Amino acid sequence: MARKHNRKHSKIDKLDPAVKSEVESMILSNDFTYKEIVEYITQSTGEMISQAAVCRYAQGLCESLESIRFAQETLRAVNDEINRTPDMDTTEGIIRILSHILLTNIQKLSDDDFESIDPLKLLKQASDLIRASAYKRNLDIKNKEITEMGFDTVKDKVFSALGRDDPELYKRLSDYLEMKRMEMTAE
Repeated sequence: MARKHNRKHSKIDKLDPAVKSEVESMILSNDFTYKEIVEYITQSTGEMISQAAVCRYAQGLCESLESIRFAQETLRAVNDEINRTPDMDTTEGIIRILSHILLTNIQKLSDDDFESIDPLKLLKQASDLIRASAYKRNLDIKNKEITEMGFDTVKDKVFSALGRDDPELYKRLSDYLEMKRMEMTAE
């Protein structure tokens, strides 16, 4: 059975927001010892807290910040990839990044790591990524078909009126639009 991860509740979480914010600033500055932070909390609130509790809170805070930094770097990488490839949308960028992370992590696994991994979980995650990629590709195809159908519908309505009123302009415009449609199809 999977182990549940309960949210940790620290005495620091229950402190007045201003005191908690100052404690977090002290932790992140690396200018204060845990003992000094405990003294600050005691002086500010009258609460007794152990150095070990401050240490655990600091570890959790640093892990949370690292997770946020990783998410920001990943998003920045997606945006950079999208900017380099203007035809790519955000979904495609995210799929590429996730695929890269997945493959990189799989390559790093040792034989012992593979034995401890639940193969069904790994297959499900790979399947989810493949499904997301296929769904994206399917949407792209449908959007392209809708664009082409809309293009053809407008062309039919405009051209039927234009063909009657100005046959020469009709021919030039028809040739031009067909050329543009072919360019879109080639992409």
